[in-house]
Amino acid sequence: MSNKRRLIFVTIMALLLSGWGLNELNFNDISPIEKVEIEGELENIAHDDFRNEVVAVIDGGYFALDLGAIKTALLALPWVDEVSVRRQWPSSLLIKVTEKRAVAYWNDDALISDGGEVFKPAVISDNGSLPRLKGPEGLHNKMWQFLVAANKDFSPMGLEVVNLNLNDRRAWSLQFLVKGGADKVELKLGRDHAENRLVKFVRVCSNIDALNLKNIEAIDLRYPNGFAMREKNNNASKHSLVGEA
Repeated sequence: MSNKRRLIFVTIMALLLSGWGLNELNFNDISPIEKVEIEGELENIAHDDFRNEVVAVIDGGYFALDLGAIKTALLALPWVDEVSVRRQWPSSLLIKVTEKRAVAYWNDDALISDGGEVFKPAVISDNGSLPRLKGPEGLHNKMWQFLVAANKDFSPMGLEVVNLNLNDRRAWSLQFLVKGGADKVELKLGRDHAENRLVKFVRVCSNIDALNLKNIEAIDLRYPNGFAMREKNNNASKHSLVGEA
């Protein structure tokens, strides 16, 4: 510690112990913050931008800082999941930050985190690595759980759900990719008993080796005892659900 810093510290402690001059002492002017350290594995938050956000909410010197207010302000930033703020003597702040991890796109302007939260960054990178969910506000968790369950059933067959939609009439539909292919297959599930229809379809796909989904454009499961498929050449065919017809 430098002699100047040591003198300031000793003076403050003497004032605190004596009770003299506290009304005249301005803590905002004592030991101003000179350094902000940021720790964390950040992919979507730029260190410089985050540091500027911290500096903007610093409202006093080392002793007068409102750490709670700083933490609240930083937690309001879209990509911030967790944050801790603490002083480091004599004139520094240490900020530890954890980013949210996005697991899906939500509608056209938001993301869903692995904690089930919808958040809206100013810029959303569209690299195609996340599934897309579109549905009524407030139903993102229900839809995410549906997608996770669907992919759990589809994965052993080399299928992956990449789009899931729930319209205003509460009718479900999804698109999946066939392993080794680039084209999406649409699956219409309808409004009622969507989960049961999906389970039956998975059972059919698991038992019919000749069902070549790579040539299929759309599948409609909204039939009581079967489903209809439309091929890429617009040929249509109908199949019964095993054990249901």
